[in-house]
Order: sequence, then C-alpha cells, then structure tokens
Amino acid sequence: MKPIFVLSLFVSASLLMGCQTPDPVQQATAKLKPVVDTYVQAWNTGNINTLDAICDPQFVRHDRTTEVYRGLGSVKQFIVLTRATYPDFKVTTEEVFCVGDHAVVRWTITGTNTGPGTFPPTGKTFKASGLSLSRFVDGKLAEEYAEYDGLSVLQQLGFQATPPTK
Repeated sequence: MKPIFVLSLFVSASLLMGCQTPDPVQQATAKLKPVVDTYVQAWNTGNINTLDAICDPQFVRHDRTTEVYRGLGSVKQFIVLTRATYPDFKVTTEEVFCVGDHAVVRWTITGTNTGPGTFPPTGKTFKASGLSLSRFVDGKLAEEYAEYDGLSVLQQLGFQATPPTK
C-alpha cells in the first residue's frame, strides 16, 4: 500500500506543477526582450536595416526634448545622424522589465563628439543614464519615450549653461 501512496503523491504533484499559470512578466520578457536587444544593436552598430523586422512602420519616438520622430524612416535617420556625430556611440542595457505589451529599459549611453552635428565637434566624451518606455503592437516596437539628462551631456562636451539676461 505504501508504494501506491507514494506513486499517487508523485503523480498528483506532477499534475499540479504542470497546471501552474505561466508568469506574465516572464512571458512578456521572453517575447519583447529580443526586440529590445535588436533595437539596441541597431543603435550600437548603425545597422538600421535590422529595424524593418522589429519596428512598426509607423513607429514613433518621443525624445527627451519636444522632438518627436514619426515613422520608421525618421527614427532611422535620427540613428544615422547620432552615429555621425558620435561615431563610437554605444547603448548599454542595464535593466529590462517587460509586462503585457510594454517594456521599461534602463540604459547608459556613451560617445565621443568627433563628427558633424548641430554644433562643431568638441572631441570630448560623455556618459549619461536614461530610461525608455516602449509600447509594442503585435510584437513590434510601435512607440518609445526616451528620457535622459541632456544638460549633463552638453556640459560633459564642454558647453556651459548661462542664465538668460534681463
């Protein structure tokens, strides 16, 4: 009688464990983190053609300023311009948290201002931390809100903030 009890206990435990509800955070992370990783790689390498497979064509990126990049072509152009201004531009993902159709990414960016941009190259490097909140539609990146301390970046590049005159 004892072996039957042990066997039934084992079978019952196996059935209960097999019927557990999957963790929604783990499911979302498994689905969305590879998209986030590919997006970061496009920033790091400049290979913007990889974005076609992971981004919605109507992708919208809201920058820390009032800049809004509408459409995947606009976002690609922004990546190209950023990498021209900072040829060694690098995004390091510090943490990714996914739930449902959203991801929050904590990242660090670095770069050296040696290329042409909105101001003459300074030859100086910068490092800044930031956060992105991204929304996905059908597994594709559809919208991103990116926030970081742009004033700190400009100061590291040698610019000074001057108070307005009266």
